[in-house]
Amino acid sequence: MEIKILKAELVQKTSKNGNPYTVLELSITDKVKKQVFLSDAEIELIKITQLSNAKN
Repeated sequence: MEIKILKAELVQKTSKNGNPYTVLELSITDKVKKQVFLSDAEIELIKITQLSNAKN
């Protein structure tokens, strides 16, 4: 099995109704992106991990 590292980014977006939301956007190829909708707890865990890694 081949493991591929994907670029992932937390992105702030606005819904058609004007409501803000955060989505995890995975870049599968240069042309294809996949949006993954996470719970608030999952988003916070990613933010905490990013801050922890930035300090190291």
